[in-house]
Amino acid sequence: MYFLEISTFFGRFHPLLVHLPIGFLILAVLISIRQKDRNSTYSKVLRFIWFLSFISSFFSAIMGLLLAKNGHYIEKDLLLHKWTGITLVCFSFLGWLFQLNVFNISNLVKNINNSFIILFLFIVGHLGGSLTHGKDYLLRFSPEAVRTKLITKTESTSFKETPLDSVYVFNDIIQPLFNNKCVACHNENIKRGDLNMTTSIKLLKGGKSGAAIVPKDPGKSLAFKRVILSQYDQKFMPPTGVPFNYEEIQLLEWWIKEGAPTTIPISMMKIDPNIQSLLFKNYYLDTKSKPWYEKVVLDQLNSEAFSELEKHNFSCRNLSINNSLLDIRFNGSKINDADLEVLERYAPYITWLNLSESQLKKNHIKRLSKMKNLTRLSLQKNFIETEAITPLLKLEHLEILNLHSTQVDKNLFDLIKSMNSLKKVFIWNTNITSDQIKNQIDKFNSTEIIGSLE
Repeated sequence: MYFLEISTFFGRFHPLLVHLPIGFLILAVLISIRQKDRNSTYSKVLRFIWFLSFISSFFSAIMGLLLAKNGHYIEKDLLLHKWTGITLVCFSFLGWLFQLNVFNISNLVKNINNSFIILFLFIVGHLGGSLTHGKDYLLRFSPEAVRTKLITKTESTSFKETPLDSVYVFNDIIQPLFNNKCVACHNENIKRGDLNMTTSIKLLKGGKSGAAIVPKDPGKSLAFKRVILSQYDQKFMPPTGVPFNYEEIQLLEWWIKEGAPTTIPISMMKIDPNIQSLLFKNYYLDTKSKPWYEKVVLDQLNSEAFSELEKHNFSCRNLSINNSLLDIRFNGSKINDADLEVLERYAPYITWLNLSESQLKKNHIKRLSKMKNLTRLSLQKNFIETEAITPLLKLEHLEILNLHSTQVDKNLFDLIKSMNSLKKVFIWNTNITSDQIKNQIDKFNSTEIIGSLE
């Protein structure tokens, strides 16, 4: 433990020292290009610069190796940075050695060595920046056109075509966040604080500091408390790399508040509008509740079905291009049983139905009760009494009912109170008086009564 603290202390000088060899090496290479006389004072200065390049890169590498001991970095990324850095130290040593004139080295060999130095400076610098700031740190704030082409999103997964029942909150959303930000220090091999975050079981087990996750209580969950600390706090997590952004913190907090479930799909989660927006933005998950009719799956009707309906004076159209539900209107002067039989044949498809001025009878309305997907029904200008519309109570999705210029009376109010889906009722020019509307209108919270109040 003591060695780890010492190595971490001295290792933190690596970001400070690493800039010295960068400057010295670039200067040494540039001057080498202009060098002509090996024995001039000019050459002695260059020799000293090469020495500083080698020494500074050597000690910078040593500090980097000490910093690597703290286990804050992803192993495979760290390994590549480490060995390219050591290689750069070797090239800088050769540059200094060549300048000593101990060996008769051709300018071609020197130039090749200088070329490798410049190349490895870019490689080592990029890998070091990726370890510290994330793999996209160079292009993160570049123009959108550049980001779109050059940056591959690895931290976010698209579930655009995936059913919600197949997307699991922990496995598909929360665990990938931990994998990107935390698992480098909390895995099977490196368990800082005795905490392993590679699986839900090990995560919930916690570490020596306490519970990493306390279901329904983010304030007591160390994994959450550490990521919202100031980045200058010694306990801030992750100590290196890209921290949790605001949206990721929101998702983590929401998951914990909802009980930190690990085995249920997102379709079973309680999701507030803000989280819904985040899930759609980052994962293309549309978790907003959909109208029932968007969930209705019906085969498209063929042209023969439309022709049959038209023969019986029905005009019809699809509600939308991607929806098989129909909007139907009767265009005849008098509807009969044969017409309604045809209409009944396509009952599941009918969602908007207009039977205005069709001389509709009481027994006809019973047939309408079979249209389970009916949402809008217009019965205006028909001789219909209140009792006649009782069968409509079976329509679970009926939202708009037009009874304008019918014979319904005040008993209608008692009837529609039990129709929970009903949003609007039109009762102009009926046997319901303005006073009766005034007496009842306050009793309807979810249903709008539209009639004359003059």
